[in-house]
Amino acid sequence: MMTGLFSAPQSLNKCGFSDHRLLLQLFADAPLGLGIFDRHLHYCEVNQRLADINGCSIEEHRGRHVSQVIPTLAPTVEPLLRQVLESGEPFVELPVSGYTAAHGGSQRHWLATYTPLVDEQGCPIGVLAIVQDITAQQQDRDALERSEERFRQVVEAAPDGLAMVDDTGHLVLVNAGLEQMFGYSREELIGQSIEFLMPTRYREDHLHKRNHYLHEPDARDMAGRKELYARRKDNSEFPVEIGLNPLRAEHRLHILATIQDVTNRKADQAMLQKALVEKTALLNEVHHRVKNNLQVVSSLLSLQTRHASREASQLLSESQGRVKAIALIHQLLYERNDYAQVELGLYLQRLARLQSETYLAQSGRVRLEINHPEQPITLDLQHAVPCGLLVNELVSNAFKHAFPDGRVGTITIFLSQQADVIRITVQDNGVGIPPTVRLGETETLGFQLLPLLIDQAGGELTQPPCESGSRFDITLFGKK
Repeated sequence: MMTGLFSAPQSLNKCGFSDHRLLLQLFADAPLGLGIFDRHLHYCEVNQRLADINGCSIEEHRGRHVSQVIPTLAPTVEPLLRQVLESGEPFVELPVSGYTAAHGGSQRHWLATYTPLVDEQGCPIGVLAIVQDITAQQQDRDALERSEERFRQVVEAAPDGLAMVDDTGHLVLVNAGLEQMFGYSREELIGQSIEFLMPTRYREDHLHKRNHYLHEPDARDMAGRKELYARRKDNSEFPVEIGLNPLRAEHRLHILATIQDVTNRKADQAMLQKALVEKTALLNEVHHRVKNNLQVVSSLLSLQTRHASREASQLLSESQGRVKAIALIHQLLYERNDYAQVELGLYLQRLARLQSETYLAQSGRVRLEINHPEQPITLDLQHAVPCGLLVNELVSNAFKHAFPDGRVGTITIFLSQQADVIRITVQDNGVGIPPTVRLGETETLGFQLLPLLIDQAGGELTQPPCESGSRFDITLFGKK
């Protein structure tokens, strides 16, 4: 059936090539599937590539009808072959999809070219089929289309405005969020420069910044950026925050910009700031009044001591010292405008000064020293009050009992912090505490208060042994 179907140029014959042998070799070695049909649509010849595509051997093709070799594709291929024979017109790179006996019957994709073979009179006597398997390319295209579709869905569903700018600064993609934010349709935006969305006064400066960024692009989030403004279609301006992400596609740089309208957030921030100022003013007034009221109570106690017995006067003075210790905390909060934390080092210095004034008669022979680090150590208000009262009781007891009969000595307060553990030590070099005196068991009010106060402070109070005098350690855990 192949005789007379091909003819070789005379130049090939002159070079010693046999036209018949050359064509057979080209037919067999072609990287594409090749097949020849007669006018009855029987296979005359196929190469190995087409045999592999169809899933049967070359010998199983010869003389068999197309419907016998590829029954699943015959309903598609057979009408095309008949049309080529009838019209003499070819089909070039026609997409064909389906499955054959090869590849386990999985879906495949081909490009098929059907060209008429004619006799010397130009009448079609057969068809040359050229088949290219493009399954891998089609799968890549399908995957790319799915990826692009997912990208489009993500872009469209994003609550923020998204805009992609090319390396010339022109918009090539916008989402629905950006359309709604600015009031433009995407047809009005595509092709415009990014400066089109800015107030006129910012455009020239942004053009220089944009060119600099395109020269050295990097990802930039929205945090910590300077305040920016954008312009809507109605020329109204609004504050925005913009994040930038450089992307490279098709050897070109693109910038994906995420734009957020922060009008509502700025309004909320302004409202919160106003509320914070009002709250600060209120707290300031509260602490000021508490301090003043405590000072009034202290003054009343002082007046009361003038008409009380010696024993009662001493008790009233002790109570007055406790009131002053509490008032001092509110005084510091008021002075420093920090209503959450009390700086312990400063507090202990001021408390020591109060104690020295209270025990003025002894201050000439009993020194009160404070030892604390330069780095501030702070404590929240809830724990600072019982902690301050603890130190006040310990120092008062030392002044009253550690140095009898005019003895000279020193009371020292040590403050330190390691990790989240704060330690305050109150130590003196006086006569020491009798072994019969125990915390919480003695009749004196001060020693009865100590266990209650350390419980409120959420810490531990210990009395380690020392060579002379007495020592108390206050340990507070987890207080920053």
